[in-house]
Amino acid sequence: MAISNIYELGKRSLLAYQSAINTTAGNIANVNNENYARRRADLSQLIIGFTSMGLSDADGVRLRQRYAQNQIWQENQKLNEYQTSGMLLRQAENIFAEDTDAGLSSLLSQFWDAWNDLANDPENEYTRALVRDKGVLVANSFQRMHKDFKEMQQQIRPQIDGQIEQINQKTAQLADINKRLRLKESPDLLDKRDELISDLSSLIDLKVKEKEDGQVNIYSDGLLLVGDEKSYALKSEVETKDGNEVAYIRYQNSSKTFNVTSGSLKGLLDVHNNKIPGYLNKLDQLAVYLAKSVNDIHKTGENLNGTTGVAFFDENITGAADFQVNQSIVDDPSFIASRLPEEEEGSGSIAQSLADLRSKKTMNGGSADEFYQGMLTDIGNKINEAGFMENSQRNIVQQLQNQKDSVTGVSLDEEMTKMVQFQQAYQAAAKIVNTVNSMVETVLSIG
Repeated sequence: MAISNIYELGKRSLLAYQSAINTTAGNIANVNNENYARRRADLSQLIIGFTSMGLSDADGVRLRQRYAQNQIWQENQKLNEYQTSGMLLRQAENIFAEDTDAGLSSLLSQFWDAWNDLANDPENEYTRALVRDKGVLVANSFQRMHKDFKEMQQQIRPQIDGQIEQINQKTAQLADINKRLRLKESPDLLDKRDELISDLSSLIDLKVKEKEDGQVNIYSDGLLLVGDEKSYALKSEVETKDGNEVAYIRYQNSSKTFNVTSGSLKGLLDVHNNKIPGYLNKLDQLAVYLAKSVNDIHKTGENLNGTTGVAFFDENITGAADFQVNQSIVDDPSFIASRLPEEEEGSGSIAQSLADLRSKKTMNGGSADEFYQGMLTDIGNKINEAGFMENSQRNIVQQLQNQKDSVTGVSLDEEMTKMVQFQQAYQAAAKIVNTVNSMVETVLSIG
């Protein structure tokens, strides 16, 4: 082999192993960066000829586990949906306040007990005042829950808008990265690209189509969010439907509606558009039923003033928001009826009939108490389901992450071993150059 070729081989080896050392050092520096994909120095150029000047930083091969990465993006959408739903449902459960004395279950029980006490002592002013007071507490509970659910719905609105803003920012960044990838600016853009897609997958359902040069098109609900070097911004709008506020997601410059099927945005929209209106609707049903049932019996009874036809609750109640005790009774408990008109003083038949409403199964096949307990059971089941699905989904994501990390993750021990190997190889290449240089000097000195 000609001496010039040996020099060339030594030079290329020095450059190649220096690049390999730099690549390994980059891996070690990013050992704790979860968005970094491990690089591998491609030393194949050393044996394919003498045309290359060595390896550059761009010659490092970025390792990928494409299937696991795509699956992580898909499963991450569901994980964040369950996390968001579970969190919001727990907030909704707190509104019912069933772990306190202010819970409607406890107040209804006290309300029925007060009627039972009045039936046993119908002429007692204290028991009449107690019936009134318990009725007021029940009314206040209905109004409080309605108000709190409405406030919770209003608090979710800025969260929806905030996530839409995040989606728009990330899709705009992805479009910019597509442009820079087309111009082949830096291979490190792929790490940033994958990080943005991961963040986006936590917010909304998406499909990713990758081109050979690394550019991606992002779709959601079959509609384009990122196409080549352009992104399509979204907006949220609120419309009133059947008396309830419903949030919709649309293109900024279009009336086209997005059907969000996964991600934390789906969790927010589901609670805002479905869960809270559902609870409010059931509270309204219960309030109207309770007011009518109590009033129908109470109006047939006679009070201490000798009058009949007085309603216990307001007769214009349309739901939980305006549920209240008749103001006449609030001002004067003597208007509370306890007996039928033809009965003598001391009879408590009307009060007993009202107390018996506790177990009357006239509301959808059950009592008012059972209807309300059904609401509590439903939200409890949904919270448990969201928690179970969240844990299951987290395990799936973790398994996929482990699968991905087995290829793309950085092992400090492995990289340190490679660093030693590349340093030794670099030193060996340096010795070749030094040896050839000494040989040349010796030959030249003979003359």
